[in-house]
Amino acid sequence: MPGNETHGPAAPGRGGGQGALTTLPEDVERSVAEREDDAAARDWDNEGGHERGHVGENAHALGHDPEQPPDPDALRLTGVLATALPPELGTAREPVAYTVPAVFSRRVTREEQDAIESDDVRRRLAGAGYEGVELTVSDRRLLIGHTSLAALRSGLAREIAGVLRDVSRDLVAEHDRLAAEVADLQREEDRRAGAVLVEADEIRFE
Repeated sequence: MPGNETHGPAAPGRGGGQGALTTLPEDVERSVAEREDDAAARDWDNEGGHERGHVGENAHALGHDPEQPPDPDALRLTGVLATALPPELGTAREPVAYTVPAVFSRRVTREEQDAIESDDVRRRLAGAGYEGVELTVSDRRLLIGHTSLAALRSGLAREIAGVLRDVSRDLVAEHDRLAAEVADLQREEDRRAGAVLVEADEIRFE
């Protein structure tokens, strides 16, 4: 009987005859391991584990400009959690609208959550043609309700990306305004305290 045929260059193997396990050169094994580690590092869950099915860093789908590197501190969405989508998608029973879970680049602050879930954002989305779409923050996920992948591809993703940019910008501006107010109050208090000290120092009990 003819022996097992192999295609391409033979890989070096351990001794032991037919059926012995083959080994790869050390540099190839290291390269494969590094690629696997990189892939695992990109897919994380809310607690820092692995988020299986996370379609990460899809710039076009999420409304990001791929030529503009994102600010590492800015709140943004890195992808859609495909494994949490309805199982009927792609079948004859596919729903018209459903919830699409997306993954945040970091944890959301309470101020950011309040702004994202606000009536102002709902009105903004409705005005852009996405009536009924609701954004709900759930830990490291943004639940985009009453929508579809098609709607996200057609412009909703870019609109949501704009919402997040504006939320971040407005909160930074508000923090700067409050910091300026505090600084003004501190300067006024320092002036007052200095004036009182000078006045008190001029008093002589002689």
